[in-house]
This record gives sequence, C-alpha cells and structure tokens, in this order.
Amino acid sequence: MYNGLLHLHNFLRWIIIIFLLITIIQAFMKNAAVKKTSLWLVITAHLTLLLGLYQYFVGNFGYKLIQTNGFAAVMKDSAMRFWAVEHISGMIIAIILITVARSKSKKSAYSTTGLLCLLALIIILAVVPWPFREGIARPWFPGI
Repeated sequence: MYNGLLHLHNFLRWIIIIFLLITIIQAFMKNAAVKKTSLWLVITAHLTLLLGLYQYFVGNFGYKLIQTNGFAAVMKDSAMRFWAVEHISGMIIAIILITVARSKSKKSAYSTTGLLCLLALIIILAVVPWPFREGIARPWFPGI
C-alpha cells in the first residue's frame, strides 16, 4: 500500500505543476477562469499534502530518519536533511502560497494570484527529488 501511495504522490506532482502553470498564465492574462483552475489546484495540492504527511510519519524517509539517527546527524547529511526537513518544509510553504493565491483569485486579485503561484512553483521545483539530483533522485514517472 505504501508504494501505491508513493506512486500516487509522485504522479500528483505533475498535475500540480500543470495546474500551477495554467493558473499563472490565466492570472497574468486576467482570465476569470483562474477561479476554477485555482480551485482544482488547491484540491490537488491538499490531497498531495495529505499523502505526503502520511508518508512522512509512516514511511522510512522523514520522521523515522530523525528518530533513528537523531536530529543533529540528519542535519549533517544532505540526503537525510532533504527528506526529513527540506522537502516537507518547502512543500508546506508552497501549499500555503497556493491556498492564499486561491483566496486572492476569488477576490479577482489576478496579479497577486499569479505572483503567489509563481513563487509556489519555484519552491516546488526546488524541493522535488528530480532524477538528476544526486543522492535523493526519484524517477520521472515512478511505477510506470
């Protein structure tokens, strides 16, 4: 079951990136459709967050690294630090930005929506375990 949730979590990152790109484009074009797109973005982001939190506390990466090795040792190792601290922190910040952007889109604050989503996209791209990242790499499409 854990592997299936991990694959779903990894698949949903692509959906989030697609929705983020569409939302950013719509926001900067001042398209009213951004309200609906941002809703789907928030739903997908929060679902992915729930899957990620489950994996963080139940899986072998995340909180278990801190329990097993101690916080000081985790912070000294870049791969363990990524999984135990950086990935979850960055994603939570990005999802907060996405949620605030959704709120701004409902008030037709398109420029703010676009900027918040752009910032969230940059953070997400920085803390995703891309295949080219040494020591923390995950495949482009795991499980496929």
